[in-house]
Amino acid sequence: MKRQPVITMAFVAMIFLSQGCLRTEPIHPPSVPDGFPARFLSGQPAPVTDSSSAAAAPEPWWEAFKSSELNRMVTRALGRNFTMREVQARLEQAKAMAVEKRSLLSPMVTLGASALHSRTRENGQESTMNTISLGPSTSYEVDLWDRIKSQARSGELIVRASSSDLETAAMTLGAEVANTWVDQIAVIRTLDLVKQQLATNTQLAELLVLRFENALSTTLDVLQQQEILAGVKAQIPPLERRIKQLSNRLNLLQGEAPSNEYPGENIAFPLLEPLPAPGIPADLLSKRPDIRAAELRLMAGKWDRRAEHAARLPAINLTGSMGLDGSGLDGLFNSWTLSLGAAVAGTLFDGGKKAAVEERAAAVVAERLAFYEKTVFTALNEVEDALADEIHQGAWLAALDQELDAARLALGEATRRYQKGLITFLPVVAEQLNVQRLERGLIVQQAGLVKARIGLHRALGGIVVSG
Repeated sequence: MKRQPVITMAFVAMIFLSQGCLRTEPIHPPSVPDGFPARFLSGQPAPVTDSSSAAAAPEPWWEAFKSSELNRMVTRALGRNFTMREVQARLEQAKAMAVEKRSLLSPMVTLGASALHSRTRENGQESTMNTISLGPSTSYEVDLWDRIKSQARSGELIVRASSSDLETAAMTLGAEVANTWVDQIAVIRTLDLVKQQLATNTQLAELLVLRFENALSTTLDVLQQQEILAGVKAQIPPLERRIKQLSNRLNLLQGEAPSNEYPGENIAFPLLEPLPAPGIPADLLSKRPDIRAAELRLMAGKWDRRAEHAARLPAINLTGSMGLDGSGLDGLFNSWTLSLGAAVAGTLFDGGKKAAVEERAAAVVAERLAFYEKTVFTALNEVEDALADEIHQGAWLAALDQELDAARLALGEATRRYQKGLITFLPVVAEQLNVQRLERGLIVQQAGLVKARIGLHRALGGIVVSG
């Protein structure tokens, strides 16, 4: 009896001492990919480590547009969008799996109870027996080679990667809401412009009818103007349909059913802050949550590979149980049993199964490394493209303004010459159509400039760009 406490203490000591049996070297984050531009090296994304904190909340870059309506829509979308809820659910799944993996570092203790009633007959004599047993049992795998710890660290990194996925989804959703909002403003402004053009063309058609009655214009002049008038009227239904579609899209992004509420008329595009004179600092790429997610998954893959390698080594399992036995409830506490055990097992031959599993884990690491490098270079390309979009879109818009000014001057000169009888009405028709086309095109390009800034915010991971 005196040896049982000693055995129990030795059993417990083996559990705790085995935790420090082998120290696993930390896995370092990936290095800068080959071919990374030198101008970005001073500001490369900060590497993540096993002890790094979770991803920070995304900056509300949409507030830079100073629109209460946009702020309201993005805030509502972030809380109610269906895709965001799906990504949030995947994050919760990753958290649960991480807890499941880490639980293997602790002993599993179960409590069992059983009752048995038996009846026997021998030599004409019957006898019955009731047996009741109650007691806990435990099992524990000694993490001799840090297989379980590696799996647990992989699970923690996957949780943080899923958190970055949620941030990426929020960044993408915010940009999608903002782009749809800008498209809606553009269509509303275009509809307002078309209505103004319709009123102008109607007045001109009426004047031409008066001139015709006074023999100052021809039937062809009147018909040509009526053709223009009909063409302007034909543009209104598609624009109204497009406003409805964009409104429905915004409601869907916010997790709402379609409604008949539309923004009012005379909505202006938001004013943009000027870009910083030296351009965009390269270290802002560290804000990209998709880069963090790819890096975290790469590190998680390395831990998985280490766990699979450890799985090929011998494993030590400790077991223990304690039970109370009796023929009834009265005698349940009169006898008890205690058993402790240890087992060592290692694979001698499995047809190459565990080696194949480790090779697959190594291939997963190679795949994730390639994906990480692709994500980094994709981010660089998106930033460069977004900068080029805004710079060249601004230049295009300025040139379009000049073209519109020149077209308006040409229309005015053609109208005066027509009124003096120096030219036919055909040049007036041509210049009128050109001016109205440029006016509508100007709205489209103004929307393109705002969307280019939205793309820049998104490419920089939600950074607020201002001079």
